[in-house]
Amino acid sequence: MSISHAIYLVSDTRQAVDFLSHLFGMRVLADETAITGERFLSMGTDDAQAVRLQIVEVDFVEALVAHKKPHGIVDFIFETADMAALMAKVEQAGLTVQRPPIQAEYGLTAIVVDPFGNLWDLVQR
Repeated sequence: MSISHAIYLVSDTRQAVDFLSHLFGMRVLADETAITGERFLSMGTDDAQAVRLQIVEVDFVEALVAHKKPHGIVDFIFETADMAALMAKVEQAGLTVQRPPIQAEYGLTAIVVDPFGNLWDLVQR
């Protein structure tokens, strides 16, 4: 058994697709209508073992982020083979860097804020 998808709550689906494509090289893997009649949009990488993100547009992202922010809750951890190249993309995208890359016992780690206020821990092991 394995978890196949994680839910990525956003306020703008198009912006989320652009963000995930540009920064992490993800691509749309499914964009169809679920049995509930709602849009099922998922993105991921070519790694079949990697968790995919189901992108769900909601109108309460700001309120959710406001509740998480004081606690520093990281929403996603993304592993990269090249922290320097990824941080260059972060800078080019104009994202807020909450914690620049630092060395931890498990590797380099940095925390960035996505366009919706979610925190991403970037890790190079």
